[in-house]
Amino acid sequence: MKSKSFLYICLITSVFCSCVDKKGQTDGKDLARTEQQVSEHRMKEYNLTDSVTLGSHLYVYTIHRQADDSLKVVVDENGDKFVDNYYDLTILKDGGNFFRRRFTKASFASQLDDNFRKNGILDGFRFMSAKEGKLTFGVCVSFPESDMLTPFVLTIGPDASFTLEPDTAPDMEEDDTSV
Repeated sequence: MKSKSFLYICLITSVFCSCVDKKGQTDGKDLARTEQQVSEHRMKEYNLTDSVTLGSHLYVYTIHRQADDSLKVVVDENGDKFVDNYYDLTILKDGGNFFRRRFTKASFASQLDDNFRKNGILDGFRFMSAKEGKLTFGVCVSFPESDMLTPFVLTIGPDASFTLEPDTAPDMEEDDTSV
């Protein structure tokens, strides 16, 4: 009796296992379909607000990052898709509006080579310094998930005018205020 029960259990197990094997097999087409259904990578929304005193004025700045589906999606060499970002920079001076602007990769397009224009995303924006009447921010366009980047310096003058220039001497120190 015990041997018949054991045989039945073995038979049921082998039937069950053979069904599982057949269901788990693929013909290669399923794998290709899965690779084509790669989701788009996007950076998390982020807000940073901080303040700095420059001369007798108090500046409060907010850096807001958002992945933007209206911007062109970047596809890397592995076929992974990355949604590009915009950054909003808002600066209050002594409590009043002073500077507000949205930056995208297109803001730097004239200073990027073709490879970064096509394959880079805007992914870094941080406060650098306040001196000589100017606020300075570091900005970068990079290849997604790599250390290949093109850094820029954004300088805001005392009259709220600004310049965007390549950063020819990037600061390699880590700063916890970069986003």
